[in-house]
Amino acid sequence: MKFRQIEAFRYTMLQGTTSAAAEKMYISQPAVSRLLSDLESSLGFTLFDRRKGRLYPTLEAAEFFRSVEESFLGIQKLESVADRIRNRTPSELKIACTSAISSSLLPLVLKEHKKFYPAERVSILTLPMSEIVMKLQTNSIDLAVGLELPQLAGIEREFIGNARFVFAMHADHPLKERSSIRAEDLIGETVLSVIDTYPGYWNKLDHALESVKDKVHQSIHIDTSHTAYAIIASGLSVGVLEPFAARAWSGRGVLTRSFEPAVYYPYGIAYPTNIKQHDSLHNFIQTIKSVVPDMPEFEKS
Repeated sequence: MKFRQIEAFRYTMLQGTTSAAAEKMYISQPAVSRLLSDLESSLGFTLFDRRKGRLYPTLEAAEFFRSVEESFLGIQKLESVADRIRNRTPSELKIACTSAISSSLLPLVLKEHKKFYPAERVSILTLPMSEIVMKLQTNSIDLAVGLELPQLAGIEREFIGNARFVFAMHADHPLKERSSIRAEDLIGETVLSVIDTYPGYWNKLDHALESVKDKVHQSIHIDTSHTAYAIIASGLSVGVLEPFAARAWSGRGVLTRSFEPAVYYPYGIAYPTNIKQHDSLHNFIQTIKSVVPDMPEFEKS
């Protein structure tokens, strides 16, 4: 079974005659008939009943044609993808980010980006760090934005800024009168703990609470900051958290204060090593870099 034989069969089914199929394929009508005959021999069943010089598709031909069409649609899709790659005009930009970034930085960047690419489809995937790494390494996304990733194979990184983590508490918490919170102020409190996807990643937070580690309760562990802020809003706990999601929880029963000793974490963008920065992706990255300096959550250099 050869591609040219399948092509002759498909055109004959679509056009209704071998002569019309021949015109589409730029070959003679006898050549199409020969390709169909060879295909039938290869398949082991009859595709057409031949009556009075006309071809009538068999039930087997109709069943086979459905699969042929699926295959050709797949080929056409591949041709479309190749054309977009060749012309660097992707129909979709896939961005992964952490939940906090999706509710703070990303909307600002997307608003600016859409001024230049209003018709472009942009997919925002809100994922934990482990899944972001997997999608970067498998080329499933164009770009990731969030906490700076460790150095990993197949991933390029660019630093965009440091963010100082804040102390978050319920609006009725006794510590609300203080402008700054120190580790010793948390003795006896239930303090949220971050699940460490990458061993040692959250060492800075651990070190900040080292002096009171045995005097606080860390029975609640979270993996996203929005979950943390929701728990704090319920009055169950306090925590030292990234500052971005605090925007969404301001006025919803959560207050934030500066925390001492100061805890800074780097944020950045990441993309697959072998990806080419087409115009849209380059613009998105540059927009991120232009928006970051105006965000109060990032430390001003």
